[in-house]
Parts: sequence; C-alpha cells; structure tokens
Amino acid sequence: MGEYALETYELSKAFGKQLAVDNVSMRVKKQTIYGLLGPNGAGKSTILKMLTGLLRPTKGEIMINGHPWSRKDLKDIGALIESPALYGNLTAYENLLVYAKLLNLPNSRIEEVLKIVGLENTGKKKVSQFSLGMKQRLGIAKALLNSPKLLILDEPTNGLDPLGIQDLRTLIQSFCENGMTIILSSHILSEVKQLADYIGIIQNGALKYEGKISENEDLEKLFIDVVSER
Repeated sequence: MGEYALETYELSKAFGKQLAVDNVSMRVKKQTIYGLLGPNGAGKSTILKMLTGLLRPTKGEIMINGHPWSRKDLKDIGALIESPALYGNLTAYENLLVYAKLLNLPNSRIEEVLKIVGLENTGKKKVSQFSLGMKQRLGIAKALLNSPKLLILDEPTNGLDPLGIQDLRTLIQSFCENGMTIILSSHILSEVKQLADYIGIIQNGALKYEGKISENEDLEKLFIDVVSER
C-alpha cells in the first residue's frame, strides 16, 4: 500500500467546448489535510465532484490507495460538496436516519456523528429552522456516517461564525489525528494555513501549484502570485 490516499493523472472535465478542469495531476498523502485553493470558478468544485463520482471525467485517471477509482470506493469516502442536501421537514436525527438505512448502519452511529458535530441536543427541531451554520454541521455529520477514510469538504466554513469556524478547525484536526485523510476547499486562506499540511492552487481549471505549507509561509502572497502568474 502506497503513501498516497488519492492521486489524479491528467484529470480533465469539459462541458461542451468549455474546459472546466485541465489536466490536473495531484497527490494527497494519507492522514494529511490537503487544502484546495482557487478563485471562484477556477474548477475546485468540479474536481471534487469527479473525486466523489458526481461527475464523470472527460479524460484522465483517479487513483484511490494505489488502485483505479471505482464506485466501490465510495464506501470509504465521505463528502460535503456545496450546500448539503437535507430534508427541511425532518429533524437532524431523522435526516441522518434516512441515510443510515441506505448504508445499512446502526442507529447508534447517528448519535455518534451528531455528538461529533455538536448537534446532539437539537431534539425535535426541524432542519428548516436551523441556521446556515447548523445545516453545515449536519452536512458534515452526514459525510461522517460511513466512517470514511477520505473526507472531502467543499467550503466547510460557509455560514459559520468565528467561534463556529474555530470549533470546526478543531474538529477537522481531530479527524486527521484519528487516521482520516481530508481534502478541503476554501476561500479563507488564514483557515487553510492553520489547517492544511499541503495545498494545491487551481487557476482556470489547471493545477498551478502544489506543495507543503511551511510555518512561515505567506500564503496570501503565494496565492496571489500563483493566480496572477507573476
């Protein structure tokens, strides 16, 4: 078994004549946090959707733990991409119960993940009454249901206040410490710097930079230099 949880080789996605992802070859080491950065519309979400099977690549290859990606690998992948798909007329527990039954998981796992994300005391409150931050937490709980080895989070801090962001940071770090590999995209460079071990910077669908973050790295300057191609 190799050192990489995920690798892509010349991964590309075209929508008609528009090339959204252009020959992206990235490597994500096991039990690390990989920050995927880029301006709006750079292609980050499209890459993440291909990694989770929501979109089929136009060309290229995705490798999971050294073997070609297949739908069987989804049992080891958890994902929150864009806004979480939730039932507003159900409680947090009932929302997760739907997915737990689909995954053939015990109800005790629902209680575990609700506690992990701090939603264990929401009781009979309907999700339609949740704040945006609470919905985001529930989306993360849903992604954790299957005890994934690889967790993919697209803008996970959306809708969270500063305290919520701090709590989420601690949560994500704890996942990594417990053996999980995490890929997260974010616009908040300061958060990525505090969380990520490695970063990839996407611009116009292409991977323009990939590397380890050093403690003294000026990530904002690096990001601006890369996306401006200076």
